[in-house]
Amino acid sequence: MKQDVIESISKMIVNGNRLDLPQDEQFTNYPAVKKAMIAAGGKYNKSGFIFKGEVQPIKDRLIGGESINDKKKYQFFETPNELAIKIVGLAEVDSSDHVLEPSAGQGAISDVVKQITDNCTLVELMNENVQILEQAGNDVIESDFLKLDPNQIGMFDKIIANPPFSNNQDIDHIKHMYQFLKPCGKLVSLAGRSWIHGSTKKQVAFRDWIDEMGGTITELEAGLFKQSGTNIRTVIVEIEHQQ
Repeated sequence: MKQDVIESISKMIVNGNRLDLPQDEQFTNYPAVKKAMIAAGGKYNKSGFIFKGEVQPIKDRLIGGESINDKKKYQFFETPNELAIKIVGLAEVDSSDHVLEPSAGQGAISDVVKQITDNCTLVELMNENVQILEQAGNDVIESDFLKLDPNQIGMFDKIIANPPFSNNQDIDHIKHMYQFLKPCGKLVSLAGRSWIHGSTKKQVAFRDWIDEMGGTITELEAGLFKQSGTNIRTVIVEIEHQQ
């Protein structure tokens, strides 16, 4: 990050969950400051930027010279509410189900699940998101889901997810999720589209695996994640446990 941007951010004022612009100075480099704020997860609001997590650590990281873009780093693109409702509905969650959300983000999917059952286990790697989930009263396992196994967190009736997509991470996550699924359970996950027509060994094997599992793939319209910061096209993958 450029030194002039660091100096400007150092003059911003921590105010609760906001970083406010100084009232006695106009930044000549404001476009660059705004870009840094948004990349760090802030949203502009009345002469400042609102954050969902703690603000002081974010300011400290920025004035330390770090260019923060944790959404990109952790591939966090929040599930739109209408889509969260749709995939929870496809999972056919009922009040007796134990549900796993292995990439919980900031709770878009689990908030819908909790309207049906409180028996929901959340896993999340991004610390800012973990703080937000915990502040909302959730118990969260802060971990890389791919490093967990069923002996550590149990088996589940339903698994509902919006995993990372880049570099076919969605393939790794969905196949790993299946290991946590109880007999007669159902997995519903969002995924990217690169593997659908891809020719790599991994992509072909994943398509074959979905066919073997009797899974289905439903294409979604473009632009669903635009407000979350990406225009990536997505699909819904549904798999029921093969006994």
